[in-house]
Amino acid sequence: MRKYAVVLACLLVASGCGGSSDTATPAATVASTMTVALTTTAVLTSTSAPATTTSPPPTSAGTTTTSPPPTSAGTTTTSPPPTSAGTTTTTTTAVPSTTTTVASTTTTTANVNWIPELLAPLVVSSASAPIDYDRDDWGSGWSDDDSDCINTRHEVLILESLTGIGLSSSGCSVTSGQWYAAFTGTYVTNPSSLDIDHFVPLANAHDSGGWAWSSATKKSYYNDLVDPQHLIAVTDSANSSKGSRGPDEWKPPDSSYWCQYADSWVDIKVRWALTVTSAELSTLQSMLGTCEGPPTGVYVPPAAPSTTTTTTTTTTTAGVPDNPGNTKNCSDFSTYSAAKTWFDIYFPYYGDVAGLDGDNDGEPCESLPGAP
Repeated sequence: MRKYAVVLACLLVASGCGGSSDTATPAATVASTMTVALTTTAVLTSTSAPATTTSPPPTSAGTTTTSPPPTSAGTTTTSPPPTSAGTTTTTTTAVPSTTTTVASTTTTTANVNWIPELLAPLVVSSASAPIDYDRDDWGSGWSDDDSDCINTRHEVLILESLTGIGLSSSGCSVTSGQWYAAFTGTYVTNPSSLDIDHFVPLANAHDSGGWAWSSATKKSYYNDLVDPQHLIAVTDSANSSKGSRGPDEWKPPDSSYWCQYADSWVDIKVRWALTVTSAELSTLQSMLGTCEGPPTGVYVPPAAPSTTTTTTTTTTTAGVPDNPGNTKNCSDFSTYSAAKTWFDIYFPYYGDVAGLDGDNDGEPCESLPGAP
């Protein structure tokens, strides 16, 4: 028994030692497992913490702070300022426009200011000439200063004709041409219906200071061809109507010429150092007010009516006279021969348009002397 007791004790000891070994292994395993678990947990916790703490905030910061602000900055700072700058640029561009307007206003002002400047050289005087005007003191009439047989009157007609002129057989006088009579605004083709007008009449020049001139100066004034404004071809009726009156008493019937008329009048008065009356000055200022701007000093008449149709008709129907119509009576002729000559010119083309051949025998005005 005792032997078995010892054996049993040994077995128990061995079993205890074996149990200790078996227990240690699981303990170590558990410990290892725990360590791993703790480590894993720590790692996960450490990983989770950054994921929760570090990652989201940057994301939030990126969304809230980084993204929107730049967008807002882009909208507020970058876009609007350029737009505002663009507006500023437009405003800057508008400045020249304002400057242009100012320039235009200045020009308008200049268009008013040139009138006083033009009139400034004139001397106003109401003094009367101490001696009476005598037409003979100013010369015997139109002279031929260049000795070409064409006197001043015909020189002016040549200078002012809008077309080629015709001269007499002697070559000393103008017989045809076309002129613009500026006072009346009409065109004239017959030189005999034109007068050559002293723009500032002789009597007016006398009263304005010319009375004191020498005979040579007066004659020079009478035939002055140096200044193209000094002498002008006008209708004889307009010249008679004007007489020696100044612009305060007479103006051209064609008001579109008033601007040029006043400008030429002032130029001549200044050039010859002649005075003006206060009424004359006031009228000149008013007439200059009709100008669209400062006169250039060179007057260009309106274009002449076209004569192309007339020329073509004349060329096409060369030798065919114009129809005179019923413009003649037998009493208009002194002899049968004169009536017959007129009749034969028009009869081949228009028949007996004037009714001169009462019995239709081809013989007009048979009651006149010399009739067959």
